[in-house]
Amino acid sequence: MSKINVRSPYFITDSSVNGSSALASAKLFIRIYEGNASTSVTTTPNYTISSTAIDGSVTFEVSELVRDYIENNFDGTYTGSAKWFNYNIQRTYEDSTTNTTSQQNLAIFDGYGYFEEGANPQNESTILQSNELIYTNDFANINIPVHVTSDTTITYFKDGESIFTKTLLSSTDSADQVQYVSNSSLDADVFYNRVIDDGGTIEAFSCVRTIANGVYAEYDADKIYIDNGEVVEVINVEEIEECKYTPYKITFVNKFGALQDIWFFKRSNLSMQTTEESYKANIVSNGTYSINSRQKTVFDKKGIERLQLNTGFYPESYNEVFRQLSLSEELWITYGTDVLPVTLLSSELIYKTSLNDKLINYTMDIEFAFNKINNVR
Repeated sequence: MSKINVRSPYFITDSSVNGSSALASAKLFIRIYEGNASTSVTTTPNYTISSTAIDGSVTFEVSELVRDYIENNFDGTYTGSAKWFNYNIQRTYEDSTTNTTSQQNLAIFDGYGYFEEGANPQNESTILQSNELIYTNDFANINIPVHVTSDTTITYFKDGESIFTKTLLSSTDSADQVQYVSNSSLDADVFYNRVIDDGGTIEAFSCVRTIANGVYAEYDADKIYIDNGEVVEVINVEEIEECKYTPYKITFVNKFGALQDIWFFKRSNLSMQTTEESYKANIVSNGTYSINSRQKTVFDKKGIERLQLNTGFYPESYNEVFRQLSLSEELWITYGTDVLPVTLLSSELIYKTSLNDKLINYTMDIEFAFNKINNVR
């Protein structure tokens, strides 16, 4: 099924003729909806666009209109944000005759294509991420976005042995177009969550593996096979042990319009930047003043915290993931037990290679997307 990646332009062109009569004008009727692709569509269009034909052809660009209906939210639960796009075209020809196309349904994703990929980029893959190797923190869940257009079988392997298989069923519901493959269904995080919920602390995550081996060992996967019935894609998983620093997980909306995780394993630095307004107050009373009174008065003091993160050593193949992270408009950090919105401050990304840089480590600055003092009104 075709899709619209709304961060790139999507063009609908019509140059039909009626016998010997060329197209004179056209109206495009757009409906954007969620739910079942066939039964949830409304009769009233969200937009009606008219265009006069030039040399017998009309072109509509719809992405900016459609994107208003896409909303990405992340609170720690991985859910898809896809919707349906339904349209038809009413044509008027130079001989004044008219006709209307049958309706067409397309899936909407908050993704984009690169310039080199040409117009109306589709991102036609089952796995909605570019990397075939995932670096993850020990004891952390793996979350892989999958576009489920047909029944898709997921098989987890450890040391060449299949340890778990499940099937994602195809659906015509918009909520099921993007599903997330996760080893949380294997109870891989049960021990960790139980300790946290009981008020305990996990010390340095992987450094306590010997304590939790009995709980985790059989659920560790180093390969995940994703089979949509036509193509089998393989994701390799590498768990990173970090005993010294606190790893942080950034979740962002990637090129495919799906949520993707990336871990920053090494040193982090927390800082805060403040802003304020001030005025000079009159503190004189009866020809004198108290030296305890404040002549310069500060008000509307605000503070925003920032975090500098270091990735640790990543392979060169991850450069594409860092590119998409840098281009993302929506990011969240898992900070303790909270999932908080952040903004990427680093505006320049210099791609690193093993030839030039030997060991590849990225340093990025993020800013929490809210004031530290609660002033939400």
